[in-house]
Amino acid sequence: MAEYAKRAEITTSTMGHVHNPTGAGVPSTSQFAQAKALKISSKLSSPPSSPSRPRTDSFEKTSGSSRRNITRKKSETSHESSHKKQGGHGKASWSMKSKVIEETSKNIILDKRDPNYDSEDENLAGYVLTSEGGGAGSPPRYSYNPEFRKTVVGPSLTLAEFKIRIDTGLTEYFDSGDGEEMIRIFEETGCAEFGFHMVKKAIEKSFDRGDRERELVSKLLSLSYPSTLSTNTLGRGFERLFEHLDSYILDCPSSPSYITSFLARAVVDEIIPPSFLTDPMVSQLAPDILNGAIRLLSRDHAFSRISAVWGPGDGRPVADLKASMDMLLKEFLLSRELDEALRCVVELRSSLFLHELVKRGVRVSIEGGVEDVDAMSALFKFLVGESVLSKIQMRKGLDRCFSLLPDFLLDVPNADELLERVKTNAVRDGLLEEE
Repeated sequence: MAEYAKRAEITTSTMGHVHNPTGAGVPSTSQFAQAKALKISSKLSSPPSSPSRPRTDSFEKTSGSSRRNITRKKSETSHESSHKKQGGHGKASWSMKSKVIEETSKNIILDKRDPNYDSEDENLAGYVLTSEGGGAGSPPRYSYNPEFRKTVVGPSLTLAEFKIRIDTGLTEYFDSGDGEEMIRIFEETGCAEFGFHMVKKAIEKSFDRGDRERELVSKLLSLSYPSTLSTNTLGRGFERLFEHLDSYILDCPSSPSYITSFLARAVVDEIIPPSFLTDPMVSQLAPDILNGAIRLLSRDHAFSRISAVWGPGDGRPVADLKASMDMLLKEFLLSRELDEALRCVVELRSSLFLHELVKRGVRVSIEGGVEDVDAMSALFKFLVGESVLSKIQMRKGLDRCFSLLPDFLLDVPNADELLERVKTNAVRDGLLEEE
């Protein structure tokens, strides 16, 4: 302790309380200070070209030190400045998961006289940043959906532009009858959100046209489901029709019956579910139309009748037209209702084919006798008076009957007498001129 007292620079205030059970003296310079001084002296004594002295990998405190024996080990790898945490405890530093690929300018030819010169090389950046395992490239694009071939963000046309396109397409469709072309026109607009308007416009445009155009509209709706128009889109189109029903009645008083037939036909074609007819929200818009559609669907043989709801004048084959003529003539001979027969003949929309109606009417009447012949003559007179049947068609039909008289005689022995009676009645009523 006496030796310790002689050293005034070593005090409790400078060194603190030292755990020194051996009683050995404490060096005036610490072991760390000695190692640092040795490192500096070695750098000063060595030539500049010589490598620096390697750092000691481990350092152990000797016994009798003023601190506890602590082992401190450094990393086995060399210490590079690029691996430093750069402050902030490394939170804002570059991670090892990224690589920086340096494109040196020596590999780029910038001489315009060189045959390998590329003007695009002048716009290259000095560095290209890529992630590990991948290459440089553009980020993914999500604004284009190749499945539907249209922009996903919304319709490509405004509603006014879409209406013009659809109106022109429907006009061409009524002339050509090509449903696939009409669907293609709709898909090219890229406006699937406006599909309900095509349903509304197609039905609305058929109000002032004939049964052929209305049949084409029903076929178009059936052809568009489900690839182009969904059940919700079709239902929404009918709802828009219900909302504008008052304005339709002013221009076309028969529009409610047309919409009722369209709705019943859609249910038969299985593009509108039957539950649509009982929906409480829809019932508030047009209860009469929904009740009318339910009545049409509740009749006997409803599906076969509604499938031909637009009559034979919808562009069907001649065989179907002839079958419709036979049906209306037989119903007339049973009911003798001239107005109903007139309506059925008008629905045929075959004014140039009514000579077939005369021929079939004469044939079916001579099979029933004199009363049926007189009733059929009254029907011909009524049709000519209403300007539905022309005298030319009447003459042409009777000429065909006289040419087929041998066939009539096979079924009816007195067919020649009854046919002469028909001709006499026609001349009397002014349908034919006297020969």
